[in-house]
Amino acid sequence: MKLVNHKTLLMVVFGFVLAATVSPLTADVYKTVDEDGNVTYTDRPPADGSKPIELAPISVIETPEYVRAPEKTTEDVEEVSLKTLRRDYRDFAIVSPQPEESIWSPDGPVSIAWHTQLDLQQGMQVSILLDGKKQATTTQQMIVVPGLERGEHTVKAELRDSKNRTVATTQQIVFYVRQPGLNNRALNVTPHGGG
Repeated sequence: MKLVNHKTLLMVVFGFVLAATVSPLTADVYKTVDEDGNVTYTDRPPADGSKPIELAPISVIETPEYVRAPEKTTEDVEEVSLKTLRRDYRDFAIVSPQPEESIWSPDGPVSIAWHTQLDLQQGMQVSILLDGKKQATTTQQMIVVPGLERGEHTVKAELRDSKNRTVATTQQIVFYVRQPGLNNRALNVTPHGGG
């Protein structure tokens, strides 16, 4: 004769318990009210012979179907990054020469300087455009331009990231190089005199 092991016995008992709990879920429901007005709901028919009550249907909420958002592409990440850089470097400006400044430079160099609160990130560079032509590409905050001719000049700067994308552009500055002429120079004249 074969003995029943503990696992099998446990499975059989579990099956009976499950069957006993499922059947009341489908049973009728009765409502009773006692002499104090207390309402009781039960699955056992009351002694007064009341009939089962009709319950409203159970509200069922359908599970929403979730759609996964499209993954960000490399271009989206780069675009967000460029927007962040533009916000961070919005104070990028030419600080020398000043707008409408006259620089007296008899054959001397002219300094052009830019500034921003943040240090440049790896790979960033600044292009200096003098009179519409690229004068220099640098990470230094100042360049020196020798031998500018007398007259009106314009300067602006472009800040570019490591991928050569424009992060910021300064306003164009107009300045003037002045060189004293013969009429403006002081003459050293010693008076001739006789005794």
